[in-house]
Amino acid sequence: MTAAEERAADVYTATLQPRPGGRVVRSARLLAAFAAELAWGLLPQPSLSDVVVTRRADGAEVVRVSAGDPNVPGEMLGLVQRHLAELSPAAFLAEWGADGGV
Repeated sequence: MTAAEERAADVYTATLQPRPGGRVVRSARLLAAFAAELAWGLLPQPSLSDVVVTRRADGAEVVRVSAGDPNVPGEMLGLVQRHLAELSPAAFLAEWGADGGV
């Protein structure tokens, strides 16, 4: 496979991971998400997860974005995985605003 044909998915992988923070911070986010759900969507829901893109070669984190709605965190993960499958590594980094090279 030539560099022109290389896809970002060949270089990077995306996973869903809990947002950083200790037990108290995670509990506060969960409580806030529950309160927002009780308010019928009138309050913004905090994300409980992040989509993390890492380099396959060394596991270094390249991109971390909020997974969004805690009820459907897989939507953002799916979007990132589609971009990994469709874009070149350089185009993926440019699209997602990552610093650093391939």
